[in-house]
Amino acid sequence: MILVLSGEGATDIGTRKLSESGWEFVPGPMARIVDKLLEQPEKLNYSILDLHTSGGDCICFVNETELSALKYARPRFFPRESGTFGLQPFRANAHQLGKHALAVARERRAPVVAVLFRDSDGTNSAPKTLWKAIFESIKAGFQLAGFQSGVPMVPRPKSEAWMLCGLLKREDAGRNCSRLEEAPGNDASPKSLKTRLAKHLNFEPTAEQQAELVSCGTVDPALIDLPSFRAFRAELDRAYVLATQPLN
Repeated sequence: MILVLSGEGATDIGTRKLSESGWEFVPGPMARIVDKLLEQPEKLNYSILDLHTSGGDCICFVNETELSALKYARPRFFPRESGTFGLQPFRANAHQLGKHALAVARERRAPVVAVLFRDSDGTNSAPKTLWKAIFESIKAGFQLAGFQSGVPMVPRPKSEAWMLCGLLKREDAGRNCSRLEEAPGNDASPKSLKTRLAKHLNFEPTAEQQAELVSCGTVDPALIDLPSFRAFRAELDRAYVLATQPLN
């Protein structure tokens, strides 16, 4: 299987760094979460990221700049989003990533799952319905591309909510962390999730440290119990099943 991944930066899906062998993908915590969920025995039963690191070449990473530069033709009917919160780019990004994933699947002749990560909220002035609108816009973009194994990865309001929930649930499995989704997404807020994550850990984690928290099991995706995470996980499960169906 090949993963086509795109996000917003190093602290979510990941980034690239220059090594002796060229540019290599550096997975962020959200890429690690995707990998952990697909690594389960009932799915792949192996780590795609580990295989890629050992030379398997099974990760196709597309950063924001590269995603914006993709020029796959849109369908003649590409309806505009209603509303005032600029949802059109989410659907357009998913459409381009979906087309790219189709091209990768044809070229590699392998099953492909594509994941598009986007945070959902930076301010308290955004409507409560914004998360769902973004999630559905990304789903629609993949559908318009004709790519059935595309996954919206949209934390509410930010990825730190998922990370904090994983930490809190490990300490107390019965703890309800649903209020994390009501926290301000703006990093400038004194009650921001970024600040709360650093306070909980007693240090401000780098992207690499956040990824390691997932990799070593300190943040276990199986314990994250938030509506936005459950929605993402359901889409990942669906995409995996569709991608691995035998061709007729």
